[in-house]
Amino acid sequence: MNPSMTSADGACYEYHGYTVTVGATSQDGENWLPAIDVERDGQQVELDAPESAVPFWATRAEALRAGIERARYLLDRRDGLLDERNPGRRG
Repeated sequence: MNPSMTSADGACYEYHGYTVTVGATSQDGENWLPAIDVERDGQQVELDAPESAVPFWATRAEALRAGIERARYLLDRRDGLLDERNPGRRG
């Protein structure tokens, strides 16, 4: 997976058939939050993730990297791939 980076928009990449766009927002220029947008076949995909669990990051670059990692984790969890990789997680 190689995200294509643009300075204005963040990262946009394909991951397991999803189109993932990750950006970063800041109210004060010091505390950054990743913003994740996911589509599949042109349709918006909602990720099941609590907003309050997302930490602030000191730089925009850190927020973008964290957003990419979080998007991959949430999509793997959504598709059941975490259970395949770790049989101990199965119920």
